Amino acid sequence: MDRANCLLSSLPAGPAAQLRAAFRAAYVPQAAVIVEQGGPSEDEILLLAGLAAAHISDPDGRRICTGLFAAPCIVTPHIARTQDGISHVTIEMLAPGAVARLPASRLQDLMVADADIRAWGNAALHAELVARSAREWALAALPAKERLIWFRQAHPGAEGQFPHHLIAAYLGMTPVTLSRLRKAAG
Repeated sequence: MDRANCLLSSLPAGPAAQLRAAFRAAYVPQAAVIVEQGGPSEDEILLLAGLAAAHISDPDGRRICTGLFAAPCIVTPHIARTQDGISHVTIEMLAPGAVARLPASRLQDLMVADADIRAWGNAALHAELVARSAREWALAALPAKERLIWFRQAHPGAEGQFPHHLIAAYLGMTPVTLSRLRKAAG
């Protein structure tokens, strides 16, 4: 749980210790599904080590990448990826790593009881909203070349960490288009 320290660094020592004690960390192998689309999902999740990606599968089985996560980070908050306890997305480990889980209802209780934890949780949700809005805007407003430029600015170093077919799906383009744009950009 040492990697969680940087995720909790904005908190005073007491509330940070409360959260560290509440989250349960576990090793997760590569290709493990942390959350499955259409399945139950009750937890808030911290990615402590490794890489993960979120995707939505359409009825034809095509996967649309909706999130890329490099540890240490907070995975999309429960409220933003579920409805009535059912997950809208699948989150899969791209490399072996570790996750920490906490029932969302328990985090809500902690947020009600402690103003610092409430501010931390609200900041995580705010960051998710800002990131989603930026991606949505880029997908709707920018041509492919400019989406790649936006991605590089918003996610420095991600091109070297994540498979390019996932980056292409995240940017709403084919892998061939991404490859051509990368070659043209040098």
